[in-house]
Amino acid sequence: MQAGFLARDMKRVDQFVIYQTIGRDAGWLAAATAMAKKNEDDAPHLIYAPEFDFDKEKFLADFEKVYNQYGWVSIVCGEGIKYADGTPVSASQTRDKFSNIEFGAMGGTSVAINMHRMITEKFGFRGEFQITESLIMSAEDRVVKRDIEEAYRCGVRAVELAKEGVSCMMVSVQRISDDPYQIQYDQVPLNDVAVKAKPMPREYFNGEGNFVSDRFIEYMKPLTEPLPQFVRLKPIPAKEL
Repeated sequence: MQAGFLARDMKRVDQFVIYQTIGRDAGWLAAATAMAKKNEDDAPHLIYAPEFDFDKEKFLADFEKVYNQYGWVSIVCGEGIKYADGTPVSASQTRDKFSNIEFGAMGGTSVAINMHRMITEKFGFRGEFQITESLIMSAEDRVVKRDIEEAYRCGVRAVELAKEGVSCMMVSVQRISDDPYQIQYDQVPLNDVAVKAKPMPREYFNGEGNFVSDRFIEYMKPLTEPLPQFVRLKPIPAKEL
């Protein structure tokens, strides 16, 4: 959220900013950044997730539309987005020991760098890109109380299952209701989840596939806490002398 404010206030210098999240096969983290948006022109403006094939020309058209509307563009992208033929937008060919393509710094290249290049080559704009790797998994100071409680309960349930002699299973959390928020703890075979990802449902995205839907916002509300409040100054341009 604060990075979005900085990008907005620096738009005379940098006309765009790209924020790359982890998530090779699912866009949950990229999509979650939409929860920081309060006003229509707040960041992020565009979100690109692995659930959709990346189209360069459509991306540039999306960018131009937002720029013409606000004078700057904030983009969030998942590290694993691919073209329709399966080629990673990152252009990385490095693989880990599980044969997964390495993204971000581990792959020696990134989606954000290549998207940045596309924009500058097309429009000649100046911009920034920000890539978070382990930082996004290390924000204990930003943890939501409900996350701590549910993680603890998952651990308790795992111990109970172990005592019962259950093996090769993983504790799962099933959403029963959004409002009021209700969940139940279940279990799934490890073979169904190990080295796999759970893509976001299509209804969690807008029709264009470049931002989240209201349905996703409703899903996320119980999982977030109120964000910091910041003063927003009314833009009054100085008169020329």
